[in-house]
Amino acid sequence: MAEWHVMLDDRILERFWIQEGDTISIGRGKSADVSLDNVAVSRHHASLEMRKGQCLLTDLKSVNGTLVNGRKITDRVPVTGADRIEIGKFRLELQQASQRASSHVMPTDFEGTIYLPPKEKRGWATDAAEPRLTVTEGRGTPEKLYLKNKETVTLGKNATRDVCIPGWLVGKVQCYILVRDNKHYLVHHSGWKRTTLNGRKVHGEERLLRGDTIGIGGTKLRFE
Repeated sequence: MAEWHVMLDDRILERFWIQEGDTISIGRGKSADVSLDNVAVSRHHASLEMRKGQCLLTDLKSVNGTLVNGRKITDRVPVTGADRIEIGKFRLELQQASQRASSHVMPTDFEGTIYLPPKEKRGWATDAAEPRLTVTEGRGTPEKLYLKNKETVTLGKNATRDVCIPGWLVGKVQCYILVRDNKHYLVHHSGWKRTTLNGRKVHGEERLLRGDTIGIGGTKLRFE
């Protein structure tokens, strides 16, 4: 099994795993296994597979191309942890064994986790009871964020937010989710349009319940 990180500058946005014989899709579309929210990324941009213990990267005739060590690839190429892989403004990094060990020491370095088992078993691997946010409409990165062990979650259009949501009317820090006594509360912070909860504007602290819908500009997220 190979562990990969999605990087933005020096920040880990997501991490995912690939098993032997599996192939995953990378792109801007919601149907992609790994979704990268950036206009430079095509909806079906690239694919990554594992064959005989080796990771193979293929560009799917994307508009802006997939770079490996600064060069656009035109065919399926093997990639290792020593290669620099760039898709739009993001980097993909294959983690070596020593890097994987250190990544568990600093869990706050990444914002989300994707686990990709074989196709016949593909699905989000986590405890169903674990609270999470899921983008159900519009755009947001990551599209799914697990909230376990997070005391504060920030949402807004700044790329450093826990969930980055684009849009002219979205504030750099649009809203917060605060955790107290194992309960989650939504707090509006800024933005031209006020954050909504189940269609109504948020004022003060609003308690979040499973199934609630948070509205930010043209994006909706479900609290599960």
